[in-house]
Amino acid sequence: MNRIGGSRHAGGPQCRLRILACGLLLTAGVTGCDGGNGEGTTPGYLPGWAEARQALEAALAAWRDAPSPLPASFDSPAVKFVDKQRRPGQRLVSFEVLGRSEVENARQFTVRLRLEDESAPRLVRYNILGRNPVWVFRLEDYEAIAHWDMDMTRPASAADPVTH
Repeated sequence: MNRIGGSRHAGGPQCRLRILACGLLLTAGVTGCDGGNGEGTTPGYLPGWAEARQALEAALAAWRDAPSPLPASFDSPAVKFVDKQRRPGQRLVSFEVLGRSEVENARQFTVRLRLEDESAPRLVRYNILGRNPVWVFRLEDYEAIAHWDMDMTRPASAADPVTH
């Protein structure tokens, strides 16, 4: 039995991710304060640019430095990493953050990824939002969640299309 205010709530990762997405969308109109970082007024749900970059680099370093076999998740208590576009078991050889872009409701960075068993590097964009934890979303996953297109019950597989 679902009890919204109770101690148990049925629903798996899909339900939790949709609740997160709704919460983030609802807070989109809420603004925070400058905080003395020189970035101007920042919505309360967005980390500063430096914090967003640190979260991105931490998530990508966890992927790059992960032991074999690769874990299913590279999450930490402070950073949640969502990249359903990567093939399970595919190692990240190296990454380089190339720059940032001004987008609405997120901090966005373009990253060059060098992946195992691929001759050419990939240019990938990640959107970063949230605080405690900070969420690092690959752009395609962020857009799928924003448009309710992601099937969270199906794990990514080698047969899934991967964007370049």
